[in-house]
Amino acid sequence: MLGRRNLRIKVMQTLYSWEIDQETPLVKLEGYLKGQIEKSISLYLTNLVYLIEVCEYANADSAQRKTKFIKTEEDENASTTIASNAIVKFLQTDEYFNDSVKKAGIRNYVTGEIVKELFTDLSSKPKYKEYTAIANPSLKDDKEIINFILKKILSANKSLESHLEEVFTNYDDDNSLLLHILSKYVDAFDPEKKNNFFQNMDVWEDEKKFAFTLLAKTIQQNEELIQYIEPKLKNWEMDRIAVLDLVLLKLAICELKYFPTIPVKVSINEYIDISKLYSTPKSKDFVNGVLDKVKNEMIEKGEIKKFGRGLVE
Repeated sequence: MLGRRNLRIKVMQTLYSWEIDQETPLVKLEGYLKGQIEKSISLYLTNLVYLIEVCEYANADSAQRKTKFIKTEEDENASTTIASNAIVKFLQTDEYFNDSVKKAGIRNYVTGEIVKELFTDLSSKPKYKEYTAIANPSLKDDKEIINFILKKILSANKSLESHLEEVFTNYDDDNSLLLHILSKYVDAFDPEKKNNFFQNMDVWEDEKKFAFTLLAKTIQQNEELIQYIEPKLKNWEMDRIAVLDLVLLKLAICELKYFPTIPVKVSINEYIDISKLYSTPKSKDFVNGVLDKVKNEMIEKGEIKKFGRGLVE
């Protein structure tokens, strides 16, 4: 569901709290990391519920228009086609999705006012009017309008953004990625298959194991990781390094030494990119410089053991 970069960020944030208070037991840190991952899953589910609610609102809108004392032709013919969208219908009856929504209490995060605002915005768009003008939308038509809602309606609405930012502390880190994943699932949607929006759950479980292993191994090997870093600092003392930069260095070196299936370039580039997003303007060059020296030393000593071609360079 989440990519490894987002999981690395969550491990980074967890390890940062440990750097501040190294008396915090690993089990508590693992509980925090688990909670952060669960928040991401809840945010993913919340986006899906908003998607369904917006499409279903077409029924309520049509019914309300028909109760007007003076009705226009547009009121009389208000379309409910979007409520019968194949993807919406699938999610309405998908047991795994609905059980997950109920278990996580996702309905508590959905407000009627925002749903109405989203639908009002959607119904004013030419793309929506083109869709509702189709007598019998094809699966391709259904996919296109759902992707339009994800990319142009949900992701662009300021009320929804503000609301989700209040509810989910991980919104800034995760939401754009989750919407992108949803869009990919829409493209691959097949009504004959199960778990269209929860594909590769076994892979996801493996990815979560990666995050917990990375956290534990970095803490367990803390002294060793510091010994790799300290000689490369020249005139810098350890206590002068930004805490976040130190965390990023430890995580990267831990991957170099203890994760044999992750290519060296992937680990280094990932943490350099994360430093650009979360640390100081100079952190990128600092992290890059130290990691390059550590990598070269580890290669010379034969301390990097990777399986498969191209995993070292």
